[in-house]
Formats: sequence, C-alpha cells, structure tokens
Amino acid sequence: MSSDDVLLGLGLVLALAVGAQMLAARLRLPAIVVLLPAGLLAGTATHVVQPDDLLGQLYQPFVGIAVGIILFEAGLRLSFGEIEGHVRKVVARLIGLGGLVTWALVTVTVLVLFDGLGNRVPLLIGAILVVTGPTVVLPLLAFVRPARGVRSALTWEGVLIDPFGALLGVIVFHLVLSGQQGGPYWRPGQMIVSLAAGAAVGVLGAVILWFAVRETQHSAPRQTVPVVLALVVGALVAADLVRDDAGFVATTVMGMVLANQRRIDISSMLEFQATLVQMLIGVLFILISASVSLSDLKAVLPEALGLVAVMVLLIRPLAVALSTLGSDLSVRERAFIAWMAPRGIVAGATASAFSLALGDAGVEGAERILPIVFVVIFSTVVLYGLTAAPVARLLGIAGEAGTLVLVVGGSATARAVAESLASAGVRVRMWVGRDEDQAAARAAGLEADHGRLLVDAVSREVELEEVTDALLLTPNHDFNALAAAQLRDELGHGHVVRIAPDPEDADLLPPAGDEAILASEDLTFAELSRRLAEGGRLVDEHGDGALPLFAVGDGGALRVATAKEPLQVRPGERTIALAG
Repeated sequence: MSSDDVLLGLGLVLALAVGAQMLAARLRLPAIVVLLPAGLLAGTATHVVQPDDLLGQLYQPFVGIAVGIILFEAGLRLSFGEIEGHVRKVVARLIGLGGLVTWALVTVTVLVLFDGLGNRVPLLIGAILVVTGPTVVLPLLAFVRPARGVRSALTWEGVLIDPFGALLGVIVFHLVLSGQQGGPYWRPGQMIVSLAAGAAVGVLGAVILWFAVRETQHSAPRQTVPVVLALVVGALVAADLVRDDAGFVATTVMGMVLANQRRIDISSMLEFQATLVQMLIGVLFILISASVSLSDLKAVLPEALGLVAVMVLLIRPLAVALSTLGSDLSVRERAFIAWMAPRGIVAGATASAFSLALGDAGVEGAERILPIVFVVIFSTVVLYGLTAAPVARLLGIAGEAGTLVLVVGGSATARAVAESLASAGVRVRMWVGRDEDQAAARAAGLEADHGRLLVDAVSREVELEEVTDALLLTPNHDFNALAAAQLRDELGHGHVVRIAPDPEDADLLPPAGDEAILASEDLTFAELSRRLAEGGRLVDEHGDGALPLFAVGDGGALRVATAKEPLQVRPGERTIALAG
C-alpha cells in the first residue's frame, strides 16, 4: 500500500465508524447492526480498507489495546453496591458454570454441524463464543430498562465474562497450537495463574492510578483522561508481558477497584464512554468485519445459522437454568436473562487474532473461525437487539416507555407545574431538596428525591436513564443555567428548559444561544410564583389572555413552549396554560 492508500483507508475507517453509529442512533438500532455490514461492504468494495495491509503488524496489538480500554471503562460501571447478594451468586454461576456449559455445548454443536474443522478448532470456537460482551448488552439494557436484579446480573456477566472468555480462548488457542506442533495438549493451572497475574497487576495499577488521578484533579484536571489512558495501557501491556492476555483481566479489575472507592470522583474518567470508547468500538467493528470476505461467509452460512439457533434456543436457556437454580429471581426474570446473550467485540477480536495465527501454523479449518464467529455476532446482535424490548414487555419486566419529565425544584410553584403535567398524563419525577418539600410532593402523588446532578457520573446516568425532558424551576437562576448546561449533555439540546432569569438577580452571564426559556422571557420564577399565589391557575384549556406552557399528546408525549418557539397546538393534544 502507498502512503496515499493508507491515508485514504484510515480516513474511510474513521468515517464509517462514526457515520454508522450516528445512523444507528437515528434508527434506534444497536450500533453493531450497522457497523458490521458497513465494514463488510468496505472490505469487499475497496482495496484500502484491508486491516492486515492497512495496519500490518500493528493490527493485532491495536485490537488488544482497544479492547483493554473498553473493558476498563466497563469495569468503571461495576459497583458492588448495586449488586444484591443473591444476584452475586447468580453472576458467579453464569460466568463459571454457565461459561463451561456454553463452551462444551458450542464445541459439540460445531463438531456436529461443520466438516473439515478437525477436533481442535471446534474447541477454540466454543471458547471464543463463551463471551457475551458489554458493548452490546449495556446499550440494550439501557433501552429496555428491566428490573434491577436482571439488569445487575446481565451487566456484571457481560463485563466479567469478557476477560474470562478471552483467557479461556488464549489457553485453548495454545492447546490447539501445541497439539499441532506435537506438544502437550494441556498444562493444568494456566487459567488460574493468568487470572491471578492479571488481577494482581490490575489492583496495583488501580492503586497507582488512584494516586495519579487524585494529583491531576488537584493540579491539572484537564490531564486526568490522558493520565488514565496511559496507565490503563501500561497495565494492559505489563500484564500481557507476564501472561498472555492477562491484560484484559488487569484493565477490568482496575475499573472495578476505582468504581468501588469513594475518595476520588471518577466522572472525568467516564469521558471514555462519550469519546474514546465509542470511537474504538466503531473502529474495531469496522476493521474486524472488513477482514471477512463474502465468499468466506457463504461457505459457512447455513451451518453457522444452525449454530446460532442451537445457541439461542438450547444452550443459553440451559446455561441460565443451571446458573439460576435456587436463586430469588422470578421465572420471568430468568426467562429474560436466558433471552439475552449477544456476542460482541471481544469475540470478534479474539477470532480475528487466533484465526490468523493458526492459519500461519497450518491448523486445519483455521480460515473458517472468523467467518463463523462473524455470523454468530451479527445474528445474535440483530436477534436480541430487535426482540429484547418486546420480550421484556411480554414478560412484564420492562421499564416504562415514553416521556418522563424531570422537574428540578421543590417549591410550591415547581410542585404546581409537576402536578399539572401529571394530571395531563405525563410521567413526572422531581428533584427536591428539603425534606418537607419532598413530603409535600409525595403527598401529591409525585415521585420525589434529592437530585443527583453533582454525585458520581454512574449514579447520575442511572437516575437519568428513563428521563426524556427536564424543567428547571428553582428560584436560583444561576443554578438553573448551570444545571441546564449539564443536563443537556445527558438529555440533548431541546429537551432541557429553564424558567426565565431575572436579569437583576443573576450573577452569571447566560450562555450564548440559550433559547430554551419556558414560555416567555417575562415569565421569571418570581412572576410565575406571584401569579399562582394571586389565584392564577394551570388549566388544560386556554382562552384569551392565557399563556400556553405545554402541549401533551398521546401516551404523555410532551412539547414545551419556549420564548423562541411558541406552541402551535396540534389536533388531539391537550394544552396546559397559565390563566389569571
């Protein structure tokens, strides 16, 4: 490849990685559903998106480092406080017993369905397909919002099974390779040693990272993310030098240790999710799928689809049934866990690395590993991605869908707005400070609690997961402006509206282009409170002189009047207006 070809190839990979994720978000689909076909098409239609030629010897090390960073970020979301005792036992069984059952039965199925793979390659495919993958599971859980126990079990399984499965894959890979070269097939204790080495490096790395982050947060806060990135990669490399692929364990443990301490704020580390991790996920899926040819897929497609059917309908339900035996999970919760095992980036990355190495060693059937795994990844993601929400609703464990408005403020004025929305059929949650205001809100039938705007980022994400819109109705105009800027990063522009500030009371200049002011620039908190105190009412219909505030459609869908965009009420909508 010429330097121009490399430049064009890298540009295409980056453009496809970002563009496919944006399209998936627009279509409300798991990103991998768009990323895999995009990468496959790019690899087939162009000569520049060819990973081995494009990156050469850097390809596999890049994949390993990228997966390690992704697992670190996933580990940051594993707080022991969120996992109940009975769920902890379920997770341990899903990883241990469930992983071994999955490995054994996938291996047998591959042996039965495929010819020409020999006796060793099916063992490796079974090990590769043990993993489920947080890059796919976590977005699906965020969309479905199942019961807490189910969510916790699937989250922990999805994150922890990745390093476990990767180590299992490495051990089986060496088993296959040593068998090909006439060496011993198995050396007992390899996995235990690798797990211990990775965990030790991870704990040591977490301690070093803790001190480094504490220092940067005091003296150079903008350097926190680069410091985290450097130390995570350093731990990954160090662990891998000690034991092959122990780095995945190390980075996961680093994330878990930091997630379960309370001395430093890890919010800045979670910038990975919004920036680097999403970019790496997109690039990895594009590169891995580009390394698969259409002819290779056609050669394995019927048998691979049969493997998917057996995994989905038999192996996963059996593994979950054995792993949840005697647990406190209901039958419906167990059924949903059994219907949630998409494969993700670690399966693709390990398949890509192992198939190339075994092919160079002359192992029979090595060239078919990646196409088989590719079909399983794509099929399971599409299947579970399209059916997870309907199945959760059918089983009665899905969170409520539709609009949920967060009203920030505990005053009688904020409570009156919240009550008017609730009476119109809108789901409402309140962030309220004082205990007496919380009690008054709950007495009115409203969900109310302290706000989580300034707590750790993970707790805030969970709190805001169902929230679609926010109304900032506190008497402190500066707080409203700052909270609006923060919440827009979580909910998106156009979904956060604040009460108009009184220019004489505000200490801070408003942000440029701030158009999300409720109803009118003249309707300040003091003005709204005065009008309500003097007999004004929030009514469903408005006549002359009434000020429209909200329009409520079917299912509680909400549109808010702003100073820049007054309401144009549509047929079938109810209007909430300020009269008097």
